[in-house]
Amino acid sequence: MPFTRNLKSILVRFGLVAAVGAAPVALMAGDVSSGGGPLIEAQAAEQFDDATIEAFAAAQARVEEVRSEYAAQYQAAQTEEQRLEINQTATVEMTEAVRDTPDITIEEYSAIIDAANRDPAFAERVNEAISETQL
Repeated sequence: MPFTRNLKSILVRFGLVAAVGAAPVALMAGDVSSGGGPLIEAQAAEQFDDATIEAFAAAQARVEEVRSEYAAQYQAAQTEEQRLEINQTATVEMTEAVRDTPDITIEEYSAIIDAANRDPAFAERVNEAISETQL
């Protein structure tokens, strides 16, 4: 699924997982199993109204801008120390990008990532909002 793959890549590469809290830490370990069953997935997805999903999409667009800005630098880094420094700088900027987005908190952003990774229908809803933001 594009949402999961793209966001997972962004978060793992730049360490945003650690910056936004414990909920998406499973992404780094590759554990995106549902674990809770359909009822819990439905409850998780239902807790987010359209305005929050739209705010997430706006935050995600800002995170993607930061990721794009640092991706080439990260790939060109010659040492692990340079990559770590770039990662830390990008993580701070990504966190600030989410924090500066109106109508969403870091915790909500993280919870949406977690819910989207557990619930394919919810992930599709989030993907649609992201696509609309990019238009």
